[in-house]
Amino acid sequence: MKRFLLALANEFKFARTAIPIHIVAIIQPAVMYLLMATILVDPAFPMNVIHPKDEAGRDLVEAMEAVGSPIGKPYIDVNLVQEEAKPGSLRQVVTIEERDGQSTAVQVYGLIDSNIVKNYRNRLTAAALHLWDIELGNRAVTIEEYPWLPQDVPYKVYFGMALLPMAAALAASIIGAILTAQEFERGTILQYRLSPISPTLILGARLTRLILTGFIGAGVLLIAVGFVTGHWPAALGKVGLIILPIGLITGGLGIAAGLLIQKTIPSFMIALITSFISWIIGSAFGLAAGFGSGYATASLFTPNSYAVELLFPLYFGDSVGK
Repeated sequence: MKRFLLALANEFKFARTAIPIHIVAIIQPAVMYLLMATILVDPAFPMNVIHPKDEAGRDLVEAMEAVGSPIGKPYIDVNLVQEEAKPGSLRQVVTIEERDGQSTAVQVYGLIDSNIVKNYRNRLTAAALHLWDIELGNRAVTIEEYPWLPQDVPYKVYFGMALLPMAAALAASIIGAILTAQEFERGTILQYRLSPISPTLILGARLTRLILTGFIGAGVLLIAVGFVTGHWPAALGKVGLIILPIGLITGGLGIAAGLLIQKTIPSFMIALITSFISWIIGSAFGLAAGFGSGYATASLFTPNSYAVELLFPLYFGDSVGK
């Protein structure tokens, strides 16, 4: 046990030989999440509306405020602005105009981001449909909604949650691949061959160090998600148990790549590409079952997908498939 602890301490000292790689591998997923969080759409979408001057305009504003989820926030955060407001200084503005004797909602955009424009358009359409539903009265079709989850959770939470396994995988696989390949490039592998310590003990110490490094990468991301969204997992211990096999698998993959390729750049690329492919196929942007049978089948071969399903109830309060 003493030899194992000494070997493990020695593994952590090796961090000094690749400090930039450690920094990138550990914080890159958190930085990626923080950048993506700036463009991911929240349920409560701010929409500027020129102060209505007639009853039709006021009815539209009331309809916009009524559109929303039965278990969450309204989908539209109405911001009444003065008529002098220019679309160029605003992302979007809705005006109520009289056209051919009919009150018409005119939506003007001050940007050309197709995703944001789509969300603006869809929300105004939802408000118009709400008005139409009111006008139909008893002739309207009644839709009964039965929410799956107890409360509506922003997509930013899911995106960050699905990144947690990838954060651990990236840190463990990249660092494992680079450190192992460097042993051959720098000739230090000869010291291991001459060492009285068994190869199993050496590999075990390195794999343990990579698992712990994966925990650090996932922990940095978990904190970033918590501060951005205000949502934290129900049990940190369970998160650690879920991340543990991810670090074990991907750390082993990184070591294997370094041992077989024995070159830093190719080993690094194998670890990087494998981590991202596993994340993208493994329910990265939504639960695999929602993307069709082909994607769902492919996701069964990635550890990321299983980790996401296990993490889901810790963030959303219910299990997948219920």
